[in-house]
Amino acid sequence: MSAQTYHDLYEAHARAIDLHESIGGGDYDLIGRVELGALVAAGLQPGNSLVDFGCGNGRLALHAVPYLASGSYLGIDISETMLEQGREQLAAAGGSHDCNVDWALQVGTTFALADASVDAIASFSVFTHLEHEDSYRYLVDARRVVRPGGMFLFSCLTMDLALARDVFITSASQPFEVRWAAVRNVTTSYELMDALATMAGWSVERWIPGDEASTPVHGRADATMALGQSICVLRG
Repeated sequence: MSAQTYHDLYEAHARAIDLHESIGGGDYDLIGRVELGALVAAGLQPGNSLVDFGCGNGRLALHAVPYLASGSYLGIDISETMLEQGREQLAAAGGSHDCNVDWALQVGTTFALADASVDAIASFSVFTHLEHEDSYRYLVDARRVVRPGGMFLFSCLTMDLALARDVFITSASQPFEVRWAAVRNVTTSYELMDALATMAGWSVERWIPGDEASTPVHGRADATMALGQSICVLRG
């Protein structure tokens, strides 16, 4: 699949689907809080620089930007429509913040960022839609971009999850042309993603299974829940 193919599929998807359904189901606000909760639990600080790779229409941004009080947020996506929706949602949320916010369109697998220039990259529900070779390419360039000791946190559909197995069976029932006629879901395993990350130069710090209700819900004291996708924390 070419980068332009991914772009065209995502842009068509973004234009066709309701705002709060365009990047998956579930409680939109709650999932954004869980995503930030996972990042904070992994060490994200208010003064850090965060790249939200595959930011969609701002689900994480709505919570991450106020949290990054003395830091910066960069939302990157492959869809112009998603980026515009993200900007609009953040503006509509109002409130004052000192976080430096920017948005960027990225179609290829190279980040337009300097070497060792960011503290953390989050990539929720991105590798769930990519061939593994492309996930590896992003991991390689992300390693260049993240500072020593920084992190890359991503989610994916690991085959220990009943949801992932259902997704796989559904996909396997479709011919190739149907699978790639729209944004598809790609399943994987801990072992495969560990291997890709290690080859790309990362250290695998920990996994949080997608059905394990242990991830903090940011802004809700003592609340934890499962994201639905498994979360991996990588360290540079």
